[in-house]
Amino acid sequence: MAKYWNSIPELHDKWEIYMIYRELQDCLKTKAQGFPVITITGPRQSGKTTLAKMAYPEHIYLDLEQIQLRNLLRDDPYAVFKDPNQRYIIDEFQYLPEILSVVKVIVDKSRIPEQFILTGSNQFLMMQNVSQSLAGRTAIFNLLPFSLQEAGSKNDSLDLQIFRGSYPRLITDKLDVETFYNSYISTYLEKDVRQLINVTSIDTFRRFLALCAGRTGCLLNKEALAGETGVDAKTVSSWLSVLQASYIIRLLPPYFSNLNKRLVKTPKLYFLDTGLAANLLGIKHEQEIMLHPLRGQLFETLVVSEVIKFFYNRGVRMGLSFYRETGGTELDLVIEQANQLTMLEIKSAGIVNASFYKPLHTVRTRFSDKNLNTWLVYSGKEKWRTGQILNLPFTELAEQLESMLSLSLLSVLR
Repeated sequence: MAKYWNSIPELHDKWEIYMIYRELQDCLKTKAQGFPVITITGPRQSGKTTLAKMAYPEHIYLDLEQIQLRNLLRDDPYAVFKDPNQRYIIDEFQYLPEILSVVKVIVDKSRIPEQFILTGSNQFLMMQNVSQSLAGRTAIFNLLPFSLQEAGSKNDSLDLQIFRGSYPRLITDKLDVETFYNSYISTYLEKDVRQLINVTSIDTFRRFLALCAGRTGCLLNKEALAGETGVDAKTVSSWLSVLQASYIIRLLPPYFSNLNKRLVKTPKLYFLDTGLAANLLGIKHEQEIMLHPLRGQLFETLVVSEVIKFFYNRGVRMGLSFYRETGGTELDLVIEQANQLTMLEIKSAGIVNASFYKPLHTVRTRFSDKNLNTWLVYSGKEKWRTGQILNLPFTELAEQLESMLSLSLLSVLR
């Protein structure tokens, strides 16, 4: 079940609504303490503003998407920040990057913890300015759309979860999925893309987005993308950086070890939300997912994004990669910790086939000297062990990761 807060009327024009408690809020209470500035980044509509208001209800809220407020802060910031001891939430602060120099002056004088909460959805513009102006003064956190646990959607069908994705309003407000993503893509193209790069043809960039969606869970081939989009490879590289900066995709690097030099060096491309990928693929109903040729890739995308959310929501930096030998063994996800490796094979099937274990057995031989976990993550319901391999339903992934983190911490403390 999703964990709900009591109604907070002031958040939405005095209407009472119920907020889903975000896992990152626990992290903010512990890991952000003492920092004068807290920066929360993530894609549009991931719930950053709501989280900030829930976690810091006494802070004054300033929305820099409002042009009048932006102009006032640009011309006379201290007319807004009259009280040096007041606390503020500054939403979408990348629209006025020069405000960070003012924030720096205020927090250096006041030395009040958690005085400014900054939120925004443009990683490039935000982090470049944050690193220049607020080095050593801010704690930085990433918020993606709902995890399965936050959404309380474990009992929803897999096809619905893939089709709908996990943006908060699709779950809390039950918005029409196709309308939401069509509007989301249009807003993203008009605001984020145009702000980051000079795109001469939005239609070409939209086609590029759809081509990337068709490659989610696949090795990145920039030359093929360039050829199908009708642009050069340099432009593809630039556009991929834009997608990463705005939290649309994640490029997963290959895992390298000293044991084997026959490993691929190309990253894999993943969308961070399956609903957005499904929309870009032209999927209009959840029933289409069952027989869709990319169902396996979309399920793999769902699992990888859940792992990324898990670590983001706990403020933990974890090495994530994939393992692939040229012309040989491949595993979908590798989680690197100081004292162990966890390797995942991801299958969309609801019933485990014995052939699924082959790459897991191979890597156990390759890494016999490592403290190694091997998991087969699938879409079924039962959890059990087959020798040294854990068969894990994707709905129990977060619980298993939590256990892994706890055991790892205990081993470090001993």
